[in-house]
Amino acid sequence: MGRKNLLEHLLTPPAEKTSGPTQVPVQLPTARKPVARGVGVVGAMSESFEAMAADLRNSKEKIETGGLVVEISTDLIDPSFITDRIGDGGDMEEFVRSIREHGQQTPILLRPHPELEGRYQIAFGHRRYRALKTLGLPVKAMVKALTDDQLVVAQGQENQSRLDLSYIERAIFAARLEARKFPRDVICSALHVDKTEISRMISVATVLPDDLVEFIGPAQKTGRRKWMDLAKNVAQLNWKLEKGRIFETCREGDVVDSDQRFDLVLRILSHTQSGALADTQATSVPRFKVERKPGQIRIRFNETNLPKDIVEALLSRVRDVCRNMGVES
Repeated sequence: MGRKNLLEHLLTPPAEKTSGPTQVPVQLPTARKPVARGVGVVGAMSESFEAMAADLRNSKEKIETGGLVVEISTDLIDPSFITDRIGDGGDMEEFVRSIREHGQQTPILLRPHPELEGRYQIAFGHRRYRALKTLGLPVKAMVKALTDDQLVVAQGQENQSRLDLSYIERAIFAARLEARKFPRDVICSALHVDKTEISRMISVATVLPDDLVEFIGPAQKTGRRKWMDLAKNVAQLNWKLEKGRIFETCREGDVVDSDQRFDLVLRILSHTQSGALADTQATSVPRFKVERKPGQIRIRFNETNLPKDIVEALLSRVRDVCRNMGVES
C-alpha cells in the first residue's frame, strides 16, 4: 500500500455503510479557529507594539515601586508639603558648581503628586532638585507611591542619615509635623528619637519666633542645650518690643557665620534679662501689699512684669514658710 493510502484513513472519516445496522455518526470535535494574525510587515509591527506595551507596563511597575531610576524634568516637580531647612541649606553656589562638574551622583526620591495629575512631589533631595533646576537639567529620581506618613518618615530619615540638618532645623521639622496633626510615633520615626526628645524639640521650636530663627540661621555647630537657653530667654521678654533693638545690635557685631550670630544673640538676650531682673528687683518692693484680717493674711503683688523664675522662687519660699508653721496648702 502506498504511503498516501496509509495516511488517508487518519485524515478523513471512513465512508458510511449502506447496509447492516444503523450507525450513529460520530461527531468529530470542531477545531478552534486560529487567532488571525497579520503577516509580513503588519504582523511584525503588531508584535513590536505588544512588546513595547509590555516593557512600558514593566517599567511603570518598577518606577512606582522605586526600583528604577528615571530622568524627570524639574518643571514637573513640586517640593514637599513640609520644609525641613532654614534658607537653602548651605553654600548653594558651591553645590551647583559641584553638580555641574560631576553630575548628580545620587537620585532623589519622588512620589506621584497626590493632587495634581502628571506631577511629582519631593520626599527628599530638595537641594539636588534646586541645583539641577538652576542648571536646566533633568533630575535623576526614584518614584514611589507614598502616603503622607511615609513621605515625612523618608524625608526625616534621609536627612538624619546624611547628617545635614542642624538641631534647630530638626526641631522646627518636628514642630511643623506636630502642627499638621501627625502622630507622635510618626514624628519619632522621622527624626529617629524618642518621645521625650521630640517634646523638647517642639517646645524649643514653638517658643522661638520665626523671624529670630531665620535671622540666626541653622547654626550647624550649636546643640540642644544652647537652643534651650535661648528659648528660655526669649520666653521672658516681650519679643515684639525688643526684636528691633536686638537685630540692630547683632548687625553691628562682627560675626561671619550662623553659629557666631547665635552666640551674639544669646549674649544680648542674657544681658537684657540681667538688666530687667535688676530693674524689677529695685522697683518691686513698693508693689507688695499685705492685707491682714481676723484669721487671714493675704499678700498681693503684680506679677505681670516679673520674670517667671522670680515668681516661682517667691511662691516656693511662701510655701516653705507655711509648711514650717504647720499650715497646709
